[in-house]
Amino acid sequence: MIKKHLDLIILAFVMLALIMYDFTLEVLGELLHLMFEVLHNLFEWIELGIEEVVEHVFHFLDIGDFIAYLFETDRHGSQVVTFYILVTIFGYGFYRLGKTLPRFYAIFKQLLLVAWVRRKTEFQLYWQSLTMLNKAALAIAAIGVAYLASFFVM
Repeated sequence: MIKKHLDLIILAFVMLALIMYDFTLEVLGELLHLMFEVLHNLFEWIELGIEEVVEHVFHFLDIGDFIAYLFETDRHGSQVVTFYILVTIFGYGFYRLGKTLPRFYAIFKQLLLVAWVRRKTEFQLYWQSLTMLNKAALAIAAIGVAYLASFFVM
C-alpha cells in the first residue's frame, strides 16, 4: 500500500514542509551543519592518512640528493603531494557524479510524469463518477477547509 501511494506521501511531506517553513528551515540548517561537520572530519581523517602514507613512502624510498632537491621530502612537500592526490580523487568523483546525474534526472522526470498522469486520470474518473450533489458537497468541503486553513497561515 505504501508503494502504491508513495507519490501522495511525498506530496504530503512537501506540503507539510511548506506550511511549517520556519521549522523546516531550522531542521535543514541543522542537518546541513551536521553534514558539513561530518564531511570535514572525514576529509581531515583521509587527508591525514594520505599524508602519513606519502611521508612513509618518501622515507622508505630514500631518494637521492638530486631527486630530493626537485621534490621536497619535508612536511610541506608531503602536504603538496597529498593536496594533488586529494584533488585528483575529488576531480574523479565529480566527473562520475556529472556523468550519473543526468541519468538520475531523466529517471526522476519520467517517474514524476507517470505519477502525475496516473493521479490526474484517477481524479478525473472519480470526479465523473460523482453525482451532482456529491460534487457540490466536495466543493463546499474544499472551500471550507481552505477558509479554515487561512486562519492558521499568517
